[in-house]
Amino acid sequence: MRLTSGTVRRLALTLATGYLTIFAVRQIPYEFENEWLVIIPALIAVYALTVWVEGLIFKDDAPAPEVTLKPKATKMKSLNKGFGAD
Repeated sequence: MRLTSGTVRRLALTLATGYLTIFAVRQIPYEFENEWLVIIPALIAVYALTVWVEGLIFKDDAPAPEVTLKPKATKMKSLNKGFGAD
């Protein structure tokens, strides 16, 4: 894994939005029986939104996909079909 500016930016955004999500869930004036059952889905949703928005804003930093061309397999036609054909 290369440590590029995009990787560092995504890590910083993920940590910041994750912290804000946990802080916001704990500020809700409601006593959850198990607050992690609320925090985990909220973190997943916020991470997905963060990556999506980051991709929209910084689309010029996205690495271009590598294109590899596979040679086409050629089929050999057998003129002699049937039992005992070479």
